[in-house]
Amino acid sequence: MLINKSDSVIHSTQAITEKRFKIRPDWMIVCIIVFCCALYLNSVPNHFSMDDELVTNKNKRIEGGIKAIPGIWMTRYSEGKLKFEYRPVVKTTFALEYEFFKGNPHVSHLINLLLYILTALLLFKVLKKMFPGYHPILHFLTVLLFIAHPVHTEVVASLKNRDEMLSFLGCLLSLFLLLKYADTLKVRYVFLAFISYILAYLSKSSAIVFFAIFPLSLYFYKKIPAKKIVFITFLILVLALAARYLPRTYLPKPEREVFFFENPLFFIKSLNFVLGTGMISLLFYLKILFIPHPLVFYYGYNVIPVVSIYNPWALLSVAIHLALFIYALYLLKRKHILSFAILYYLISISLFSNIPAPAMGIVAERFVFAASLGFCMVVAYLFMKVIKINPVQKTITKGAFLKLFIVFSIILIPFSVKTITRNPDWNTQMTLYRNDIRYLKNSAKANTIIAWQMLSDINLNLDQGTRPQDMKAKVDSILYFFDRSVKIFPGYYSSYNNRGLVYFSILAGLETDSVKRMNYYDTSITYFAKALKVKPNYSDAAFNMAFACEKTKRYSDAIKFYKKTILIQPGNTDAMSNMANIYNDNLRNFDSALIVNKLIMKTDPKSDIPYVNIGSYYMINNDMPAATQYFETAMDKCPGNYRLALFLVNYFTNKDNVKAEKYRKLAAKGQNGDQK
Repeated sequence: MLINKSDSVIHSTQAITEKRFKIRPDWMIVCIIVFCCALYLNSVPNHFSMDDELVTNKNKRIEGGIKAIPGIWMTRYSEGKLKFEYRPVVKTTFALEYEFFKGNPHVSHLINLLLYILTALLLFKVLKKMFPGYHPILHFLTVLLFIAHPVHTEVVASLKNRDEMLSFLGCLLSLFLLLKYADTLKVRYVFLAFISYILAYLSKSSAIVFFAIFPLSLYFYKKIPAKKIVFITFLILVLALAARYLPRTYLPKPEREVFFFENPLFFIKSLNFVLGTGMISLLFYLKILFIPHPLVFYYGYNVIPVVSIYNPWALLSVAIHLALFIYALYLLKRKHILSFAILYYLISISLFSNIPAPAMGIVAERFVFAASLGFCMVVAYLFMKVIKINPVQKTITKGAFLKLFIVFSIILIPFSVKTITRNPDWNTQMTLYRNDIRYLKNSAKANTIIAWQMLSDINLNLDQGTRPQDMKAKVDSILYFFDRSVKIFPGYYSSYNNRGLVYFSILAGLETDSVKRMNYYDTSITYFAKALKVKPNYSDAAFNMAFACEKTKRYSDAIKFYKKTILIQPGNTDAMSNMANIYNDNLRNFDSALIVNKLIMKTDPKSDIPYVNIGSYYMINNDMPAATQYFETAMDKCPGNYRLALFLVNYFTNKDNVKAEKYRKLAAKGQNGDQK
C-alpha cells in the first residue's frame, strides 16, 4: 500500500537521471538550533507557573543551593503536605540554578530551551545512526516536526515539567551509547548507557518504558545475538527496579491521597471500565497529536469520561490501535522504519493509557512528549511518499527538496504558530488558568484550581489594602468556579469548604453592617457543614466550622467542632488555643482554659502560644505578677515577639531596669525583623 520493495532494502540505489541536491548535515544542525529558538525564545520572559513551586524558589530546600543537594537525594520530590515521588536529578538542577541565579525564572526558562535544543540535536544524531539507509532529510523532517509539535509546550514552557525532558534526554543518550556498543562491542558503552539510564529514571520514572524500547532499537539497528539483547534488557530492567525500590529504604513513606476527580479509575476497579477508559485515553492522545487544540493545564474528571469497553469510541480506538499493531508486526521482519515508529509509539504511550495503572489527571499533554516521536517519524515518512520521494534513496533533486518542504509546511507552519502562541499562556498561573478555563467546563479540579488561585490573590490584595468594592467585584467569579466544580462532582468537599471561606473570610471581612456580616457567617456554616457531610474527618472544614460558630457566638458548637478538629488532627495547636480562649473569655471557665493550654505545652513544647494565653487571662484579672511570669516564659520561647517585648519593657520600667533593658533590646531586634 505505502511500502514498495525498495523501502525495505536499507542500502538500495537508484539510477540518477537528474541533477542531485546534497544537504550538508551541519546545515541541518544549524536549522534545528535556529528553529528551536524561533519557537521557544518567547517562553524565556515567562515567570513561575502551575506547580513550579515544587522545584523553584518557593521550595525551601531548593533555596539551599549546592549545600541542599545531599538532602535532595535523601528526600522525596514533594516534601510539603503531600510527600510523593522521587526525582532528585531535576531538583538538583534547580538547586544549582538557585546557587548562581537566586531563583530567576527567566534563567530557568532559558535552560529549558537549551535542554530542548540538546534533546533535538541528540534525537537527530540517534535517528541518523539508527537508520543510516534512509535519507537524512527524513530524520531532519522528523526532528523539525518533533520540535514544532504544540503538545511539547507543557514540557518546555513549564519549569516543573523539566523532569519529562531530562528523562527523555537521558534515555536518548542511553540509546545512542547502546548503539555504539552494537558497533564496537566495547563494554564501556554499556556501562555509560546504564548510568545515563539511571539518571533518566531518577529524573522521572516514565523512563521505565525504555527497557522495552532499547531491545527493539537494537533489533532494528543491526544483527546482534538475541542472548546479548536479552541480557542487556534484563540488566536495564534490574536497574529500573533498583532505582524504584532501593530509595524506599531511606526515604520517608509517601503521603499522597488520590481523589475521584483526579482519576475515577483509582476507585473503579472493573476491568470493563478500565479497558474502556484506557482506549478512550489512547484515542485522545491520537487526537491531540493530529489536532493539538485546545491545549489545557489539566484534564481529569469529567473531561475524559469513564466508559465501558463496549462504548463506540472505545471500540473505534481498539480497532485503530489493533490495526496499527498488526501493521507494525507485518513490517517487523523487514525492519522497516514505520514498524519501529509505530511500536515505539505504542510502547511509550502504553504507560499512560490508564490500563497498567491510573494516571493523575487521566490524560496530560506531557504524557505524550516522548511518544510523539513515533508520530513524527510516521508523518515525515508519509509526506515523503506523498511527494513521491523514496525515503531510502541516498540523493534528492533540488526541485523535489523544495516541493517537499512546501508541502511539509502544511503541517509545520500551523504547529509552529500554535506553539509560539501557546508559550505566553504559561507566563504565570493566572494567565494559564484564565486562558484555558473556557475549554474546561467539565473539569472539576480545573475549576477549583482557578477559583483557589483567585481566592489566594484576593487575600493577598486585602493584605495590601485594596479597596473592598474592588474585591467584591471578583468574588462572584470565585463562587461561580467553585459552584461549577461541585456540579461536575458533587462529592468535591474541598470546594464546599473553600466556598464557605469566601463568605467567611472575604465577604464577611469586607462587610461593615453587622447584620449582613452575621448572615455571611451563617452562610459559610452551611457550606462547611456540606463539606463535613461528604467527608466527616475533614479537619480544615471542622476548624472553619468551629471558627464560624465562634464568630456567631455559638460557643458550645464551636467547642464541639474544635474538639472534632483536635480528634482528627491531634497536633492542631490553633484549635486548642481558640478553644481555650472560648473557655476563659466567653464561658468564664478558667480551669478548663488552663487545662487546654497545658495540653498545648505538652503537644508543642516550643510554642509560646499557651504562655501568652495564660498570661493574658491573668492580666484580664489584674494579676500582673502572674501574667508577666507567663509572658517572660513566652519570650524565652519566641524572642522575636516585638509587641510582647514592648509590653514587658513598659511593665518593668521603673520596676526592674535590668529586665527592662533586656526586653528593650529584644523589642528592637523584633522590630527590625518585622521590617525585614
